[in-house]
Amino acid sequence: MRIAFFILSLALLAGVVVGREKPMENLVTRKPPSELDFDISRLEKRETEMPATDPFARRSFGAPPAEQAAAPARAEAPPLPFRYMGKVIEDGKTEILLLRGADHFSVAAGQKIDGEYRLDKVSASALTFTYLPMKQKQTLELIP
Repeated sequence: MRIAFFILSLALLAGVVVGREKPMENLVTRKPPSELDFDISRLEKRETEMPATDPFARRSFGAPPAEQAAAPARAEAPPLPFRYMGKVIEDGKTEILLLRGADHFSVAAGQKIDGEYRLDKVSASALTFTYLPMKQKQTLELIP
């Protein structure tokens, strides 16, 4: 009796499985590209669909930190526009030869250059300038 029940169960199960299968020809037939079931344009990401926040940003569940008053950034002088070309020593007076773009300058310590810069100090390893509009000192290192 048990064997007959087992064989009958297997036969019913096989009938259910066979009934659910679809014929092979339905799976093989293809629709022309104009009749596709999905719209390819929906696959493109649009900015409006992007999340408003960064999902990988750090999160903190504590109280937000008190905002600190941002210190105003100190304005800085532009980088020195000069290139050192050499120096001339004549009658004990040293003059420095500088190049800015296509302009050549021959300057002694204490002289102004175009009203923007002043050569303050000449040493063996550096030239010290002052950017006059902001009164900031800048150094041009000399390569031996």
